[in-house]
Amino acid sequence: MNFLRDLKTKLLNCKPIAKLRRVKNVEIVIAVILALIAAVAYFVVTAGSAKEDVASTVVSAQMTETEARLAEMISEISGVGKSRVLITTGEGSDVIGVIVVAEGAENMANRINVIRCVEKATGATVDEIAVFEMQKGG
Repeated sequence: MNFLRDLKTKLLNCKPIAKLRRVKNVEIVIAVILALIAAVAYFVVTAGSAKEDVASTVVSAQMTETEARLAEMISEISGVGKSRVLITTGEGSDVIGVIVVAEGAENMANRINVIRCVEKATGATVDEIAVFEMQKGG
């Protein structure tokens, strides 16, 4: 026990600790410093995982086979020209969203026909389907 008591006395009486003990509200200063260190560590760790999330969600410009087949089917609808399709799936391959960019989508009748086609082909509901007009020359 004498060893621990001597160690405590030596630590408390060393010059850096003695100077630190004279600072007003030293406990608050130490708490703020520790909080800043924790915050920096948190942001460093989460920034690394955010980069991994972004990298894992980058999708190639190529459509999947299902998307290509659906785009081809949509292009066959009267009044609709070229089209591109993106199907987003959740866990268990459930369709959670479909985006269609098509020539002729500015016409409401064409847009409705595209939505009906996507509904039947994917099982997506109307609120999960978005149809946009393809820019000219797209």
